[in-house]
Amino acid sequence: MVILELLIILVFPAVILWLTSRIPLLQNIGAIALCYLCGFLFSLMPMPYDKNISRLAASVIVAVAIPLMLFGFDPGKVRFLAKDMIKGFSLQIAAVIACTSVIAVIAGRTGFVYAPQLAGMATGLYTGGTPNLIAVGSALLPDSASAEVITAANAADLIVGGIFFFLALTVLRPVYRRFPGEKKRLPGTEQGRVPACQDIAATNEYDYQSIPKDRRSILRLIAVFLLAAVFLAAGAGLELLINGNLDGSLYIIITVSVLGTAGSFIRPVRETKGSYQVGQYMTLMFSLGLSMSIDFSTLVSTIMPILLFLGCVQTACVLVHLLLCKIFRIDGGTALITNIAGMYGPPFISPVAEAFGRRELISPGIICAVVGLVIGNFLGIGIGSILLSLLPGI
Repeated sequence: MVILELLIILVFPAVILWLTSRIPLLQNIGAIALCYLCGFLFSLMPMPYDKNISRLAASVIVAVAIPLMLFGFDPGKVRFLAKDMIKGFSLQIAAVIACTSVIAVIAGRTGFVYAPQLAGMATGLYTGGTPNLIAVGSALLPDSASAEVITAANAADLIVGGIFFFLALTVLRPVYRRFPGEKKRLPGTEQGRVPACQDIAATNEYDYQSIPKDRRSILRLIAVFLLAAVFLAAGAGLELLINGNLDGSLYIIITVSVLGTAGSFIRPVRETKGSYQVGQYMTLMFSLGLSMSIDFSTLVSTIMPILLFLGCVQTACVLVHLLLCKIFRIDGGTALITNIAGMYGPPFISPVAEAFGRRELISPGIICAVVGLVIGNFLGIGIGSILLSLLPGI
């Protein structure tokens, strides 16, 4: 039964990707959300599988996925960012840190469980996207609660994030157009264009057709996969050295994040095609495996408070970032795109920039989003750990 359980975790995400490529409604829902949903349905079935195996598999998978997604980051592309783009994304990070910290303190004082951990998860989420939420949650949450809390957080983000993304494409556009300089700017003008971004995230995150199939490319991809596995082993060794056991994942996640970022400075590693897409597929495997291990009653009691928490955090982050960009006189297009880069990640930059009439912001927006993916784990774990140490009673 264990072999069948692991085969489901390995193969079923491919079925979901196949379905999303053919059914527009499922594509709009998203592959990660569907993996969580399917895993949840598996957990309700009277199947005699071991949920501890699913949880363990998910922990291993995410620790290998993180460096794979980070390997393709090209630090040199940051130099193409205009000063206002850097300033706008810095203000996004500042807004996220301030809002998550304040709301975590308020929520904790009212008896909200796991407020510091959720603040760290929200910091990672609204700096770089869903992979950061998953990684930070795996690092900070106790093993007994990680499956339910991470699954509930992803479900809540799907609802809250969907609402705000719709608002960004409709209601919020006129607000950003009233920023200084936007009224005189013609839609589609390309001021401050940067070279087209060829970054890992500029393409579809599940675009496996673009991965070269020749023998040399496949061997290189296998080599970086093994390198990511070595990083996991190093992280596990550090976890054992510090804690004496592998009950937690904090030092594992920190190790693979640091080493994955360091690996991106090695040109052969960075230029290996397909590592980002393989990492994304492993994120789907993680989502499925983790949700297969959840407890239904705990999930139901957890999801509504987390929905309220993330709703408050995202609302506050959007408003604070908007206000800061006004104060620092950031133009409306840059303000909107840097907010989207942090809140949603690379795939969402293009539709928002197109809708706003600022196509020249697509490349720098993607660069900001990838930078957020790289630093999100560190910021999230840092904020969560600080809040846990300063507010032990929460």
